[in-house]
Amino acid sequence: MTAPRVWLSCFTIVAAVALEMICFCPPARAAGDPYLEWWTLETPHYRVHYYKGLEPIAEKVAAIAEGVNRRLSDALGWQPSEVTEIVLTDGTDDANGFADAFPYNAIHLFTTAPDDLSPLGDYDDWYLELVTHENTHVLHTDNVSGFPALANKIIGKWWLPNRAQPRWILEGLAVVEESRYTGGGRSRSSIFDMYLRADVLEKRLASLDQVSNFVRRWPQGHLWYLYGDRFLGWIADVYGDAVLQFIAQDYGSQVIPWGINRSIRRATGQTYEELYRGWSSYLDAHYREQVQEAESLGIREGVRLTHHGQIVAQPRFVPDAAKKTKGWRELLYFRDDGHSRAGFYRLPLDSPKAARESDEELVIRAQGHGSASYADDGSVVFNTIAVTKRIYAFNDLFFLPKGVDAPTGYEPERKRLTEGERAQDPDVNREGTEVVFTENHRGTTTLMIAGLTGSAALKGTRVLVPSARFDQAYTPRFSPDGKWVVYSSWAAGGYRDIRLVEVATGKFFQITNDRAMDWEPTFSPDGRFIFFASDRVLGIPNIFAFDRTENQLWQVTNVRGGALYPAVSPDGKTLVYVGYTSYGHDLFSMEIDRSKWLEPAPYVDIRPDPPNPVYDAIRAKHRYNPWPTLRPRSWSFDYGPGSFGTAIALRTAAGDVVGHHAFSASVLVETERGDPQGAIGYAYGRLPFDFRASLYRTLVPYRLGGDRPMFIRQNLAVSSGIGYALPSEFEGSSFSFSYTLSRFDGTLSLSRTPDPYEPVQSEPARGQLGSVHVGWSFSNAESYLHSIGGERGFSLSLSADVATPALASDYSLYVFGYNAAKYFPMPWGHHHTLAMHASAAIATGDYPDLGVFYTGGFVEAPVLQSFTLAGFQGPFVLRGYAPFKFLGSQYHLYNAEYRFPIVNVDRGLSTLPLFLNRVSGAMFADYGGAFYDLDPTHWTDQFHLGVGGELWIDFTIGYFLAATLRIGYARGVDDVNAMPGGQTYFVLSAPF
Repeated sequence: MTAPRVWLSCFTIVAAVALEMICFCPPARAAGDPYLEWWTLETPHYRVHYYKGLEPIAEKVAAIAEGVNRRLSDALGWQPSEVTEIVLTDGTDDANGFADAFPYNAIHLFTTAPDDLSPLGDYDDWYLELVTHENTHVLHTDNVSGFPALANKIIGKWWLPNRAQPRWILEGLAVVEESRYTGGGRSRSSIFDMYLRADVLEKRLASLDQVSNFVRRWPQGHLWYLYGDRFLGWIADVYGDAVLQFIAQDYGSQVIPWGINRSIRRATGQTYEELYRGWSSYLDAHYREQVQEAESLGIREGVRLTHHGQIVAQPRFVPDAAKKTKGWRELLYFRDDGHSRAGFYRLPLDSPKAARESDEELVIRAQGHGSASYADDGSVVFNTIAVTKRIYAFNDLFFLPKGVDAPTGYEPERKRLTEGERAQDPDVNREGTEVVFTENHRGTTTLMIAGLTGSAALKGTRVLVPSARFDQAYTPRFSPDGKWVVYSSWAAGGYRDIRLVEVATGKFFQITNDRAMDWEPTFSPDGRFIFFASDRVLGIPNIFAFDRTENQLWQVTNVRGGALYPAVSPDGKTLVYVGYTSYGHDLFSMEIDRSKWLEPAPYVDIRPDPPNPVYDAIRAKHRYNPWPTLRPRSWSFDYGPGSFGTAIALRTAAGDVVGHHAFSASVLVETERGDPQGAIGYAYGRLPFDFRASLYRTLVPYRLGGDRPMFIRQNLAVSSGIGYALPSEFEGSSFSFSYTLSRFDGTLSLSRTPDPYEPVQSEPARGQLGSVHVGWSFSNAESYLHSIGGERGFSLSLSADVATPALASDYSLYVFGYNAAKYFPMPWGHHHTLAMHASAAIATGDYPDLGVFYTGGFVEAPVLQSFTLAGFQGPFVLRGYAPFKFLGSQYHLYNAEYRFPIVNVDRGLSTLPLFLNRVSGAMFADYGGAFYDLDPTHWTDQFHLGVGGELWIDFTIGYFLAATLRIGYARGVDDVNAMPGGQTYFVLSAPF
């Protein structure tokens, strides 16, 4: 627990021990919306759970899953002994899924298909690819034999050795299988190939230790999928497909975790380090050959305009009416560079080949990957993720009038055009009277068109081109005369093509019709050419142009990395595109010279035919029943020093797969006292708010000193509460309310040598405490990929605990507190931040044990012990003074920290499970204290100042567990109370 590091009220003393033991319920994982009606389809090996409206997808997934199971169980040499649960939801515009074998085999799938240029976008059937990938995870991690399997028979399904591996093995194997058993997959993705090719050509191939952990270098988490797939695929090509099966089976029997080289050496005679060197040599030769073939056609690359890396997309030329600087051309584009706010940035251009990158400015803040479009009058329509029904984060359309920027996201002129329509990729015609866009619902994306009124509202929204079930539409663009729309479509079988549709009739024509990947079409200013990106030549993304007059296709760029998102200047002389380097995406510009265009060779389809692993295997359909997955599946045991000798604890927790119910339970017994202690917690996820309840019993010793007897207090309490969240685009608030009834009593033990002349001591308090807690919190704090804690914004929380006789309490108790933080980015460098914190609380009432708030420095604890006991300390401390140095019925604490980056390391020792991420620094001043005096005129005498500095070392252990080690020195200014010589400490603690 972190909160008691600053204060512990008399009320929270009652619950502290119980909370430390277990009082935690797994959250609802999938349900979200309480009004959904859930159903289940059963097959021989799966139960597919879905809510009303998703039945066609559920039937498709159920049929696919049985076919996939037959293939994967043979390939991986494993068939689970239990049914696998599959949960379908359509609550996000992100294409994804997740799976695990703990505590039971479960797969969660999002029905949304991949967006425009996602590495996931190369598929012939999205659900086939998704089920194959996630089912691989289940078969891989469920593969347990030997002693771990025997232990699981006793303590439940807990010991799964294959989970304790780097993510590149887990995800890489799943990508290998998704590509092996489908006609698409990321092994064939030209976007993924572009990522790896740039790393090799620019001598920035990630090392094995970097791939085994999370790194901040681009493409971050994609490294696990990309490198894992290509590396394991190469191993299988060299040693045969059976090698991957052998590794999974061998590692699944290992008792000692993290020794991943043992299994691969048994299979191949070499370690992963040795194999990685061989794979690196193969990549050098492979990409040298590919680039030489591209160079033989003559390289045609633009001039680089920006140097941001990460994510840059959707460039648009700004019309004259919206320009800020007369005579200069300007670009508007989406940027998310990991160092600053994501959104649409304006880039002024001096000439077609030069940009004033230093003059860039954020003009529209956005969440998620967005697109923006100008009308000729300077008004703009864009899409961004927004909250719908307080639950869903969907894409919607927004409008800004001419001359208005929205850099913070809170501007009143920022008008929402749709709500919950899941609308993306808007394009406005030149007159600003119509907007074309796409809508995503239940796995199908449809091309839409609507009128745009002068009062910034949509009218007459209609389908422009109907989509067959599971088909997709992307990035529509109007022709200059507004009579045509060009867009990229996906159709069954993996056909990603360019279509031209007549606005008046909805009749469409195929510009391309093959299995090359064709993206992001746009018109030339005269409407003659349709520019688009495609990987149809050598598998390298390039810009192509289709001549509508001559019905001829031309290749415009010929780059080594990739060229995407074409945009043509209003005069038709300049092409701006998004190019790619090993640092990510950036803007490039080149002159349009038709004499240098290439006539591409006809596309040659080398992809395998899409498989059809579909079986009619549905055995039953019924309403969802949570009980099969709600029962406990495993138990954990802990032991260690307790209040009465050695403590032994038994714990379990469970939740149904959809997320309607969750519970936790624990029992603790100590060797010198037979009374059991324990806790039971429950959470319910079918209400418009979060509901939790708990019951716990604890024993707390109070030693009265000398030979006086020891009082053992029994705390028996029941608590229930609700929580209600109010999220929005760039901020969020929440409310909480709970009631706790606690009965505390006990007996005095006789002392061993009673003294009849000893003064009579006061009787320890007994009785009942009924208390209501009310809390509210708000935050618009921001942080970015490279931030050191919060970097911008504000957070505030207020709380009140009240106990009175009217609440069934024998005593009165009033506790009020607040906690606030403010972050100020410094202007002289990325991620230099001034972080300010203030908090206080006060307690009053007639409760006899009017307990204490306390504050002081960090508690000295061995770092390894902090990991094993999850003893991460809270960030709100008064450094330079002993822990718990100051106590009283109230406390006040103010912290100021100047934080700055030092070095981003991102290195470890080969495949060993210890990785150093980065080192940062902080200089701080803490001011505060805790005391009993209620007279405000005396408070300043009770405050103490501590100053010092810290090194923050971010590291990862066991491939998954990230932590921050603070190495610091603090000195209290108060010579009377300060620690002599100051305080030097090594603690695990996250920043506030």
